[in-house]
Order: sequence, then C-alpha cells, then structure tokens
Amino acid sequence: MFKKSIFIIFLLGAFLAVDYANHPRGMRFKPAKITAADDIQPISLSGLEINRILDQKFTYFDKGSQTYVFISEDSQYVLKFLKQTKLYPKTWLAYLPFTPLHEQHLQYKEKRQRTFDALTLAMTEFREDTGLLYVHLGKTHHLHKQVELTDRKKKKHIITLDSACFVIQKKAHLLYPYLSELAEKKDLEKAQKVIASFYALVDRFAEKGVVAHDPILHKNFGVLEDRAIQFDVGRMKMDPQSMTTDGAIDIRKSFDAWIAKNHPELLPSP
Repeated sequence: MFKKSIFIIFLLGAFLAVDYANHPRGMRFKPAKITAADDIQPISLSGLEINRILDQKFTYFDKGSQTYVFISEDSQYVLKFLKQTKLYPKTWLAYLPFTPLHEQHLQYKEKRQRTFDALTLAMTEFREDTGLLYVHLGKTHHLHKQVELTDRKKKKHIITLDSACFVIQKKAHLLYPYLSELAEKKDLEKAQKVIASFYALVDRFAEKGVVAHDPILHKNFGVLEDRAIQFDVGRMKMDPQSMTTDGAIDIRKSFDAWIAKNHPELLPSP
C-alpha cells in the first residue's frame, strides 16, 4: 500500500512538472508564450506585402494586457504577439470535465474567441482606422519567415512566424502627448486637424455599431499621419442593433474635458 501511494505521488509530481513546463508563467517574454496552440483555426489577413517589413529586426517596445509589442528598426511598424498565457488556462487540469478548474477553460475559450473576432473585425472593417496591416492567428505553413526579436533584457530570439499569433501595425503616436507637443509648438492648425479627425473616428464607430471599443483615450488611441486612430483593438466588436450616439457623446465629453484642462487654446471657438 505504501509503495502504491509513493508511486501515485510520483506520477502526480511528474504530471505537475510537465504541466508547469508546458504552461509558462512569470512576466518575462519567452517564445513559448507566443507560440500558437494547435486547436486554433488559422486566420491570415493582409493589406500588403509584409516581407519587406519583416526583413527588419524588432526590439522590445512595450507590453499590454494581451500582447508583447516590438518595434521595427525604422520605427515605422510594431509587431504585436498575442500572449498565449492570456488565451489558455495555465494548467491541463482545467481541461478535465466536472472539475472546479473546468469553468476556467470555458472562460478562456470564450475570451479567446472574442479577441480573435475583434482583430478580424478591425482588420476587415476598420483597417484605416486602426493602422492594421496584417493579422495572423493560428499555425500556418505559408509564411516561411523568421524574425529576430530583442527582448527587454537585450536577449535575442529567432521566432518562426508560421507558429505565432501576431499582428503588424503602423506605429502611431499616443493621442494626448501628440496634442500636447503640437500645443507647445503653437501648431494650432495641425492640432485642430487631429481633433477633428478624432471626432470623425468616434462618429464612424458609432454609425457602424461598434460597441465596447475600450474608450481609454490616453492608452488606446493615437495619431498616424495627423489622423486619429484606435490602435488597441483587442475588445472591439460590432453590433448593428446597437447603433447609437450615446457612447460617442461620452467619449467626446471625456476628450473635451482633457483639452479644456490641459490645452484650452485648442478648444473650438464658440
């Protein structure tokens, strides 16, 4: 009986060790954290020939709640890798039915689908309004492309892109700092142009029935070629039945309040 118990404990320990190794934890970037799972239906949406962009090396730039962000050598593009640790449970035990952790698996599955739907929507319907150039979800076999990444600790990694979930996006300036810079330069004409484009962007989203498009203005909106865009699209969704200006009005109020507090000279003349 004692030997049997020891054997069971050994098997459980071995299982947990393998489980831990296959479900990376911690904050540091690792290639394993961006390798797509085998159960994802591949989606590849492109707006241009991407090889020229991916011939560059990319360096760690930032990270969000769902992505690691790397910037190209020419500083014109960002390569965002989806954190697989945010899309899948951190243990195989969650896949076992009738266990307390199984609900976690179902929640991750729903969140994963929402994220993929948001990226697909942004790429197909709002490419110009998001700066997206390429969306790659799931493992494929057609890219035949590797890219060199330098992580936050200056360590280099070679990533096989066919095996990763990632997007390529034009690099934008953050909305508020960009407006502050224009105000300091007294370039009111360009600032007014950016402000008008922001209002137009919000109105377009409202007219299309975009809901829950994460109106955190200081983090998720930017300026690309003097035109406002939303570059964080991980929660975007569209519901034609929800076409309303209420959300647009709330966002406008928040935006106007920031301008009034920080740069009142940019407010439209009465």
